[in-house]
Amino acid sequence: MKYIVIGLGYFGSTLAAKLTALGHEVIGIDKHPERVEELKDRVTRVMVMDTSKPNTLQTLPLSDFDAVVVAIGEDIGASILTVSILKKMNIKRLIGRAINPLHQNILSELGIEEIIHPEEDTATEVASMLMLQDTVNAMILNDRNIVAEVKIPEEYAGHSLGAVNLEGRFGIKPVAVKIAPEGKGLGALLNRDYTVDLDCDPRRMLGKKDRLIVIGDIEKIKRFLE
Repeated sequence: MKYIVIGLGYFGSTLAAKLTALGHEVIGIDKHPERVEELKDRVTRVMVMDTSKPNTLQTLPLSDFDAVVVAIGEDIGASILTVSILKKMNIKRLIGRAINPLHQNILSELGIEEIIHPEEDTATEVASMLMLQDTVNAMILNDRNIVAEVKIPEEYAGHSLGAVNLEGRFGIKPVAVKIAPEGKGLGALLNRDYTVDLDCDPRRMLGKKDRLIVIGDIEKIKRFLE
């Protein structure tokens, strides 16, 4: 797969190097030449670029890449400008990094649905998330198996957990269902008010904003999500 990582501080550089080590094609971008130079031997390709300027991003083959991660952390203004510009372009998947609740709120208002928090999410976990569409969080167990928190695929929203039959049809095991909070308050925005069904009641109807926590082979989870 192909990824672009914008912002090569500690988190961004670790993520870019991890994805490259996993065999993916990665472009790492930062406006600081010293960061780019430091990473050039560990990432497929690196570029010096100020992504807060619209014309610079237009030079990239964005539609050819599976995801763009805006990992800028120290400059919230540059992060917001970059995300705002990218949101208007032809991108398959756009992921933003938030460093505080205000930053998270602004990214959400811009329409960014996938937001990572480096103080909570390790680069390894985010690399796992990138390999699976619609994954909110993930933990690697070994080379093949992960625990993943995923969004409900649209075709299964409104169906019961038993009808979806994760184990029988996909070979993955449900661990819990996170039931989405109602309303648009800050708690809902930051995903703090989810209630959790640890029993995985097969009669549980899945809402389109709910989340599933599953465990299994990464390829089987990918098949379920796709």
